[in-house]
Amino acid sequence: MIYNKTKHFLVVSLLVLLSGNIFANKPIVGIGEITSNVGGNPQSFQTMLETAISQTNKFDLMERSRMDDLLSEQALSAGGLTQGNGQIGGLSGIDYLVYGSITKLGTKSDALAIGGFAGGGQKAEMSVDIRIVDTSTGSIRISKTVQKQASSGSAIAMQGFALGGEEADPLGEVQRLTANAVASLIAMEIFPIKVINVSKGQAYVNYGPPSVEKGMYLQIIELGEGFMDPDTGEMLGQDETYIGAIKITDVKSKFSIGTIMEGDIQKGAIASKLDKKKGKNIEKKYKKKCKKDKNCLSL
Repeated sequence: MIYNKTKHFLVVSLLVLLSGNIFANKPIVGIGEITSNVGGNPQSFQTMLETAISQTNKFDLMERSRMDDLLSEQALSAGGLTQGNGQIGGLSGIDYLVYGSITKLGTKSDALAIGGFAGGGQKAEMSVDIRIVDTSTGSIRISKTVQKQASSGSAIAMQGFALGGEEADPLGEVQRLTANAVASLIAMEIFPIKVINVSKGQAYVNYGPPSVEKGMYLQIIELGEGFMDPDTGEMLGQDETYIGAIKITDVKSKFSIGTIMEGDIQKGAIASKLDKKKGKNIEKKYKKKCKKDKNCLSL
């Protein structure tokens, strides 16, 4: 019997592709109407939000044209959905619907003038009310307000001379930051950050940018017993036991690597964002201890 390497390679490749499709079970997200009562361009923000959600690598996005067709067919009311009383039956192929309303978007000057000196920049602010509807139940899974700020660089003028370079548009920047924050909120609410590998003093987590960034502090926790609202039966949360902390030192497109600063961290553990001040205090303790033990890793 003659062994055909080419045929074997093609078969193996096909099996790999098929297995990837079979076991990939990402929820499908559809982005509904993004409105604004403060001007601006909601469609531009929607495009940024689509990109940010795609970059989390946790969801498949419903194509916008297909999404518009589905909403038209169902005659869905964005107002009804955002209040939790919309009829969403029959929307096959979508797991979550995202709706939003931009409630603040603008810039203000930080200029200051004293005598012959003048300086300052611009600060952009944005707030958006986001609601995510679980299409399987019709209930609102997430309902939060996301707020972000972005500043342009300062310029200085003195007796006819001016210093300052071109800066990115703060309005565009604040919309990008807000879109990233919304995408991270959605992803982490449905899929918590998890430790996927531990090796040589480093922990790997299953998120890359924009949800996890270089320099971010994460706390590793163990989830305990859950507790419910006695009136509604709604799950309100779970007890959390602190295990340790890491600082992200390297980010890839689909995962990130962090230095373990303290704690016995195991694969499969849950992680969440750690307050920056607390993270810095833990980092100081880590540096002091690792210098003494002569086994410091990069931070």
